Amino acid sequence: MAEPRRRLAPEVRRAQLIAVAEDVFVQHGYQGTAIEDIAAAAGVTRTLVYKYFADKDEIYLECLRAARDELDRAIVAAAGGEVEIGAQLRAGFTAYYAFVRDRGTTWGVLFGGGAAVAGKVAASAAEHRYQTAEVIAGLVRAAAPHVAEDAASAYAHAISGAAEQLAKWWRRHPDVELEAMVERTMDTLWTGLRTIAQEG
Repeated sequence: MAEPRRRLAPEVRRAQLIAVAEDVFVQHGYQGTAIEDIAAAAGVTRTLVYKYFADKDEIYLECLRAARDELDRAIVAAAGGEVEIGAQLRAGFTAYYAFVRDRGTTWGVLFGGGAAVAGKVAASAAEHRYQTAEVIAGLVRAAAPHVAEDAASAYAHAISGAAEQLAKWWRRHPDVELEAMVERTMDTLWTGLRTIAQEG
């Protein structure tokens, strides 16, 4: 006789479903995933999944939010350990590319455009990208307080966009070392940013 399924606290069950759903989205993509797939992978009924999430879109966005939060924390922790803005930038890029390296498939599905999402999901994904850039803007303002608010935001979005495109390139050239990616990104961005940082 099979053992009865152990009841988990709601917050624990929700976190478990998000973790399982991320794996399923990575394996099958957004379009290829159904609620039934997530339920089967988690060993629960689809009714239980619907108890926590209204639909596939909601659980996908929760996966995206959790992964973005993880990435943002890694960047802030790495950059926050440095004082000089160039060192902060290098540390932040190192943390970013480490995430791409260590969780490459997740990055590709959730951040790299491989999910083929549309509508409200695409809009929410774009908002998550925007907020990550604003996290970087906070680091720019802290390191270069003389830079105007709107300028810091603009520079941060340029940094975020460049890193995202370079990460997509890296996914096609996995033989390139992480350290080389950091150097190439610094070469691309640091000359102009160094001038801006030194203006204060």
